[in-house]
Amino acid sequence: MSARSPDGVDAVLPRGARDLLPGAARRRRAVTDALLAVFDRWGYDPVVTPAIEYFAVFGRWLAERERQRCVRFIEAGSGELVTLRSDITPQIARLAEQQLRERLAAGEAVRLCYAADVVRLSEGAREQSERHQVGVELLGDDAPEADAELILLADAALRAAGVAGATLEVADVGIARGVFERLPSCDVEALHGLLARKDAAGVARFAAGLDLGEEPRRWLGLLCELFGAPGILEHVPEDIRATWPWLAERLARLEDTLALVRGRAPELHARLVVDLGEVRGFDYYTGLRLRAWAPGSARPLVVGGRYAGGAGFAVELDALEVSLDATDGDRAARAGGVMIAVHGREPRLRAAASARAEAERAAGRRAWIQAGLSLEAAQAAAAEADELVYIGADERAEIWSQGQPGAWRRAEESGA
Repeated sequence: MSARSPDGVDAVLPRGARDLLPGAARRRRAVTDALLAVFDRWGYDPVVTPAIEYFAVFGRWLAERERQRCVRFIEAGSGELVTLRSDITPQIARLAEQQLRERLAAGEAVRLCYAADVVRLSEGAREQSERHQVGVELLGDDAPEADAELILLADAALRAAGVAGATLEVADVGIARGVFERLPSCDVEALHGLLARKDAAGVARFAAGLDLGEEPRRWLGLLCELFGAPGILEHVPEDIRATWPWLAERLARLEDTLALVRGRAPELHARLVVDLGEVRGFDYYTGLRLRAWAPGSARPLVVGGRYAGGAGFAVELDALEVSLDATDGDRAARAGGVMIAVHGREPRLRAAASARAEAERAAGRRAWIQAGLSLEAAQAAAAEADELVYIGADERAEIWSQGQPGAWRRAEESGA
């Protein structure tokens, strides 16, 4: 039987939700602050969007399968359909249209950043319904330089968060979609799955069942093969580029973007993976598709891309933390500071502890009080502290310091 809370509600969380204990919550705050600090240095200004929106805002952007994952309800009083925030980009687009139109019309590039939670109905038992993101949006600049900036910024953000050497996967979703538009009617979703798995044999069988010309048939095969280091773009046959000018134009833009990254960050360029068969992600993506991977996480740490009017990415904090746990299990370090503990609960001793805590806070240190604990219990409760001040039954204050977790050393003794 599941545990039940006093009011009779099952004491388990809804599917896809989780709690964070103090150490993990503290690390999340530190990681979020580190990411936002990087974005600030790159000129991205913070914005805050509401947790609820009219459903129409998302309905204009999201495909039907994503709209079905929105948590919707009727707004009291108006009868309008509203939804919990399921994605940030549609909100940024709404904000830009309502409040930033003049700046964008004047030709200004607008850089925005955010830290927000999104909620989507989970599609499986292991999928999180609540996701925590810190991201950026770059509006009004559709040049290759803007795409390169986002790639460089994503890597800088991950390094600031403690993930070095992440693999950044780059694609242009317009390439595969352009090929799909030139196919006869078929099960495109099945083709998406084959390309995602790099199932060359499966793609060949799929193509064999279609009435295709030579170029589309060859290109479908190449979409599976053209996956790897940026040099893979050199393997695109010149005759296909000549036959399909639209493809040559998209490839040239992607090559320009990668060249800009190579010029500014050769080490990052060496970690890029190009996938010309990539089609996953929100349907509103129109060009650049960016994802970042690191050991320990089965989900990408960064997701994003280019859409009509802008481009951006989100750092997925949950996936990032899984990777940090896998590579540095001690990263969620204790908070530090001093805990003042008293053996009993007498008002006089608690007053002395309060005075000591106020003095520590005035000096800029983190300080808090525990009452009614033995020394052993106080040391266990002070796991987050660097220092423990223990006021015993004899009214004397013992000061203990903690170098390594659980390694307490008595520093001094004085009158309370």
